Amino acid sequence: MSTSTNKRPREDSENKERKVKVKVEDVPEAKLAASLPRTDENIKKEKARVPQRGAPKIGFMCPYLDTINRKVLDFDFEKVCSVSLNNFNVYACLVCGQYFQGRGKGTHAYLHALEVGHHMFINLTTEKIYCLPDNYQVHETSLEDITYNLRPTFMKKEIKRFDKEGEYYHALDGTDYLIGFMGINNIKFTEWFNVSAQALCHVPMLRDYFLFEDKYTKLVHEAERKQPQVCHPQLVLKFGEFMRKFWNPKGFKGHVSPHEVLQAVMHASRKRFTIGKHSDPIEFLAWFLNTSHLSLGGNKKRKSSIITQAFQGQVKMMTDTVVKKETRKIAPGQIEIKEQIESKITHKKFIYLSLELPRSPLFKDNQDTNFIPQVPLFDLLAKFDGVTSETLRSGEKRRFQLSKLPRYLIIHYKRFTSNNWFKEKNPTLVNFPLYNLDMSPYVAFPERPSEDDMKSKSIRELQAIMAKNKIDKTGCLSRGDLIDKINEHHDKLEKNRATRYDLIANICHVGTAKDGTYKAHVMHRGMKQWFEFEDLHINTSETMAQQVALSECYIQIYELQPPGALVKREEIDPSLDGANFVPNESGAGPGDGAAANGSASDVKVKKEKMEEDS
Repeated sequence: MSTSTNKRPREDSENKERKVKVKVEDVPEAKLAASLPRTDENIKKEKARVPQRGAPKIGFMCPYLDTINRKVLDFDFEKVCSVSLNNFNVYACLVCGQYFQGRGKGTHAYLHALEVGHHMFINLTTEKIYCLPDNYQVHETSLEDITYNLRPTFMKKEIKRFDKEGEYYHALDGTDYLIGFMGINNIKFTEWFNVSAQALCHVPMLRDYFLFEDKYTKLVHEAERKQPQVCHPQLVLKFGEFMRKFWNPKGFKGHVSPHEVLQAVMHASRKRFTIGKHSDPIEFLAWFLNTSHLSLGGNKKRKSSIITQAFQGQVKMMTDTVVKKETRKIAPGQIEIKEQIESKITHKKFIYLSLELPRSPLFKDNQDTNFIPQVPLFDLLAKFDGVTSETLRSGEKRRFQLSKLPRYLIIHYKRFTSNNWFKEKNPTLVNFPLYNLDMSPYVAFPERPSEDDMKSKSIRELQAIMAKNKIDKTGCLSRGDLIDKINEHHDKLEKNRATRYDLIANICHVGTAKDGTYKAHVMHRGMKQWFEFEDLHINTSETMAQQVALSECYIQIYELQPPGALVKREEIDPSLDGANFVPNESGAGPGDGAAANGSASDVKVKKEKMEEDS
C-alpha cells in the first residue's frame, strides 16, 4: 500500500510535465524558447507567445479585413470616446471612423460591434488592431499603412528628399498634394494658427527636430518634473504630432486638421488663444515659441533649446544720458550749450524684430485716390545701424545695433494700431528682397586693429589682445608673430561671417482691419516656386515672386545663408503691370535701395541687362 501511494504523485507530476510540453510545442518557436535559460525576461517572452484563450493562431486571416474603409479614417481629431467623452483606452472603428472606449464586454466599442456589425478596431495608444466582439488581435502586414498614419515615423534619408522632390502624391480622398504643402482646416476663426503653423513647419531646423519624437520626449518630461508651473508637455507633444502628420508622405487625405494641438494651445494659454476667437498671429507666435522653449527645458542660456538655437539673436542697446549741462553766452543772441553725456551699453536677446511702419497720409488729393505708400525695408532697418537714435520720455537717447544674428530671422511689421474705439490698419507696402538680405550694416562686428596701431603697441599689450579674443599664442617668438596671429584670427572671422538671408515664409494680411484675413506664402526649395496658403485653399499657379513682394507683409521668416554662399538672383516677370519691386543686380543692399518705381518695360530692361552681365 505504501509503494502505491508513493508512485501516484510521481505519475501525476510526469503527466503535468507532459501536458506542459505539449502546450509549449503547439506555439511557434517554442522549442527554441525552451532551450534558452529560464530568466525572467525569457519567461515573459514565452508567455507572450502563448495565444489567448479563444484567439486564433498567428497567421490566421481575419474574415472582416475587407470591411475596413480607409477613406473615412481621420486620426487628427481629439482622441476621446464619442459616447462617454473619455480619453482613456480609446479605440477607433476602422469601418466608420468613430471613436469608442474599451473593447471588453459592455464597453462602447463592444456594443458598437454588436449593434452595427463593425468588427475592426485600432487602439489609438498602442496601435494594436483587434476584432470585436471576438476580442482577438489581428496581425496583418496590409494594415501597416493604417498604423503609419496614426503615428508617422521618418528616416533621415526621407527628410533630405523633402526639399528636393517636387512630385505630387494622390490621396485616398481624390486630392493631389505635395509633401509638406497641404492645407490646414480652419475650425472656426483659427486662421491665426494656420498661417503660423505653415511658417513654422517650413523652418528646416524646427521641422527636422520635431519629426523625431525621441529627441524631445525625455526633455519634456524632465522639464515637467523640474518646473511643473511653466512646463506644458502636451503643447510640445501635440505640436510634434501635428508636424509629423503635416509632413506625412502616405496620407489618406490632402489636408491636416489641428484639433488636438489647438486643444493643447487652449489649455496651456488658459484660453487666451481659443477656437472661435480671432487672435493676432505675432502674439500667438511669441507666446508659443516662449512656452515651447520653457517646456523643452530651456533657460536663459544661449542655445539651451531648439527654439533659441533657431530664432534667438542679440541686440546691443546704447543709452546716452545727459549728466551735466552747461550754457554760456558767446555773443548777443548766441548761446553755447555743452552737455556731458554718459553712455551705457546693455545686451538683450530677442526672438523677433519689430519694425515701425511710417504713418500713412491722413489727407489725399483727388489725384492720389489710388496712391499706396511704400517704404524700403532698409529704411526700417536703419533703426539698428547704431547711429539712428530715438528719444525716450525721460530725455535719454537710445541707439540699437545687432550683436548676434540668429539662424532664422523673424521680422514683424507693426501694421495695426488699436484704441478703445476702433482698430486701424496701415496699408503701407514694404519693398523687401526675396534673396540676399544683407544685414552686415546693422551688426556690431568686433573691431579689427590697424597695422599702425598694432605696431605701436608693446608685446604685453598684443598678448592682452590675443587673450581677450581667445587667440592661441603658442609658437609666437617675436612682435611680428603676434601681429600675424591677430591678423589670421580676424581673417578667419571675416571668412566665416554669414550676414545674408533668404526669405522662406511670409505672412500677409488681406482686407480691412475688421474684416480681413491672413495668408501665408511659402517657398518650395526643390521646385523654386512660391505657394500661397489660405486655410484649405492652395494657390500654385498665380502666386509668383512678384505677388509675394507686393503683399501687405506682416510676419516674415528669413533663413541665414552659409558663409561663402553665392549671391542669388531674383527673376522678375515683365508681364506684370505696375511691378514696383525691382532688385538690384548685386543683391539688394541698404545703399542701393531694394525698390524702385518703374513700369513693366523698365523691369524688362533690367532683366535683359542682368542676362547680358551673366
